[in-house]
Amino acid sequence: MEENEKRILDSWQMNAKLWTQAVRNKQIESRAIATDAAIVKAITQLNPRTFLDIGCGEGWLSRQLFSLGIDGWGVDFCADLIQTAKDSGDSRFVVCSYSDLASQKFSTIDYFSCLICNFSILGECALDEIAKAGHALLEYKGKIIIQTLHPIIACGDSPYSNGWRETSWQPNADRPFYPTPWYFRTLESWINEFHALNYRLLNLYEPSDPKTNKQISIIFVFEREFGYPSAAFGAFRSKLFSRGQEV
Repeated sequence: MEENEKRILDSWQMNAKLWTQAVRNKQIESRAIATDAAIVKAITQLNPRTFLDIGCGEGWLSRQLFSLGIDGWGVDFCADLIQTAKDSGDSRFVVCSYSDLASQKFSTIDYFSCLICNFSILGECALDEIAKAGHALLEYKGKIIIQTLHPIIACGDSPYSNGWRETSWQPNADRPFYPTPWYFRTLESWINEFHALNYRLLNLYEPSDPKTNKQISIIFVFEREFGYPSAAFGAFRSKLFSRGQEV
């Protein structure tokens, strides 16, 4: 495993308790004023039947969607975060690495309406792993919904080009957040990489700070375009056959 990818995994193991505290005590201002509501709105306006919350952390987003009557699962590679999510009273959380998502089985759902990545694509490999997992886990015309740092804002004074960066973010907490690297992508790169993996950009949103009107994040909604997984497309095709239709 590449060193920076390993550092991401290690840092989240160390940051699990602090992250849970920061989320549950609403210590992250951008989330409180814009980004939490923005991702929920982007998801619910698609009227999904099911979801997979990838990199779910302590599970706040999954719980919010459960409360709205949407069935789904949360996954994270950090066992401590998954245990914290389960301790909140719902068992629909599982430990799983991004690279193993495509083969992961979920007892109540075969194919998902959408995969959700809310600030959870951090490494260079994660985009490819999640897009390929979508080939196996998404239903016909399923969506991948991603919220991430806005490339124009997050770039800062660094060159506007893909590459590894060091995080400087710290929550308002009693002890420091263990630093983690993250992989910066340009806006063009986000779109082109998903397009190359057979997804089309369906929608794009730019949540902003209500006080300054400056972008805080960006939300991509990608739709599976072609090259459907044989099992998922086969199931869809069978439904049409049962109605006397051919595809």
